[in-house]
Amino acid sequence: MTKYKSFKAYIFSLMKDERGGFADITVKGLLRFLSWIYAAAIKLIDWTYRSGIRREYRMDVPVVSVGNITLGGTGKTPFTIFLADYFSAAEKRSAVLIRGYGRDESRMMKDELPEESIFVGQDRVRNARRAARSGWDVLILDDGFQHRRIGRDLNILMLDSVSPFGNGFLFPRGILREPVSSLKRADIFVLTKTDRIDTERRKDIVRELEKAAPGTPVVLTRHRPSFLTDVTGAAYPADSISGKRVCLVSGIMDPGYFAFLTEEKGAIIVSRRDYPDHYRYRQTDIDSIRAECADKGIERIVVTKKDHVKIKELDTSGIEDKLFVLNVVIDIVEGKERFIAGLSSVNSGQGA
Repeated sequence: MTKYKSFKAYIFSLMKDERGGFADITVKGLLRFLSWIYAAAIKLIDWTYRSGIRREYRMDVPVVSVGNITLGGTGKTPFTIFLADYFSAAEKRSAVLIRGYGRDESRMMKDELPEESIFVGQDRVRNARRAARSGWDVLILDDGFQHRRIGRDLNILMLDSVSPFGNGFLFPRGILREPVSSLKRADIFVLTKTDRIDTERRKDIVRELEKAAPGTPVVLTRHRPSFLTDVTGAAYPADSISGKRVCLVSGIMDPGYFAFLTEEKGAIIVSRRDYPDHYRYRQTDIDSIRAECADKGIERIVVTKKDHVKIKELDTSGIEDKLFVLNVVIDIVEGKERFIAGLSSVNSGQGA
């Protein structure tokens, strides 16, 4: 791992209050100061939109935004794919607008959705217009909560139920991208990973959301392991890893939840390779994993879809027969009627 990646991981651990030494407290003080500057910038941007100085562009077709107010880990990408599948089943052609710049998510989406439906680029207003002119019925704005240039008919805000607001501090002292007061802009709240918390904690979070944004529907979801695929794309039951000695490899924001889902299917986790989010794998990483598999008698190497799009570009000879991708789907466990009603209003052109 490079020095930059190590430094980034260190700073992120401070943002999550995972360190508390004297030097760490000193750095946290600096991060707190920087977060005040960041907060001032956020307030200024909000004011420019509310006052009309900055313009919001409306499209000729409905726009659904999927976003969050924390740094990653809420499952926006699989949820965006879930939405695209929903609209497809409703015989609506949906285009997805992504910022791009080589993000893992865009590559993952291109594996899951028709490539012509993915519009990648920093200027999402221009891409939205292109998509509308090309005949797409609905536009899905990926990671769109902070992208306020495009007006939306439905604003979906996703929250990690384990840590919906982090430590309560704004970036870079915490993981909040916006203050909690911004919750009022959402039309629907989607709580993810609700299988990691108990009923009382769920009720507490719902009460917090009701207080912050009275009347806004709350939908509870979880990620469910659906099936495994090998390097050829052949599918296997998710519980085929039950009783197997497994090495988990991931470069995501919440590797703990990935481990939770894998253990749920009966896997015996012998090793975890938790890399930083958006990690760019190198051949030395694969070589190290190969050696560990031989040393520890590992039978399966389980990775996420997001990681596999990068790993498959390297030389995986010697471990190809052990390499499997865990495919997950989004299950709505509570509030499905309210959620479908919101999507139906977009389908009918009524807006939120």
